[in-house]
Amino acid sequence: MTRTRPPRATTLRALLTVGLPALAACAALTLTGVLDLLHAALLVVVVATAIALWRRLDDGDEAPWPDVSRDRRDGARNDVSELGWATFTRSGAVGDRVLGRVRDLAAARLAEQGVDLAAPDGPEAAARLLGPDVVDGLVGRRPVSRVEVHRWLDAIDTVPAAPPQSGPSPSPSPDRPAGRPTR
Repeated sequence: MTRTRPPRATTLRALLTVGLPALAACAALTLTGVLDLLHAALLVVVVATAIALWRRLDDGDEAPWPDVSRDRRDGARNDVSELGWATFTRSGAVGDRVLGRVRDLAAARLAEQGVDLAAPDGPEAAARLLGPDVVDGLVGRRPVSRVEVHRWLDAIDTVPAAPPQSGPSPSPSPDRPAGRPTR
């Protein structure tokens, strides 16, 4: 979207606002003896030309970039890009942000099985599903390598997901009775 520019000054107005001060400067430089008449006139021409060109040039006003939407959904393209950049630290270990995501994923999958890692007996129950080394890594705070995270993800994938709930739709609408699938 481009902005509309204000109307330009007429040629006479531009001549008066640039030419008269330039002529006055020329006369002052000549009368004080700073410059001779030829050099003073050339200085006036150069200054008037520079001002005229400056006024004719584009202001550089461009359409502003649109604001980035802040309502991001999980799994959106921005999330994938940010996670890609946040995967590894400078030392080569997996970054905290990725580890947090993997830990959240593990906690969600374990919660589907009724296991809470924060509970007193949670680590033992999780170790039966994931393995003791994976649970130690999930609850620990040491730097983790890429290979370890792959092993964790493979172990999390082996935990069975909760079966899909069947039954009537939780929020029937007036045009679709409860229990009828959407098309």
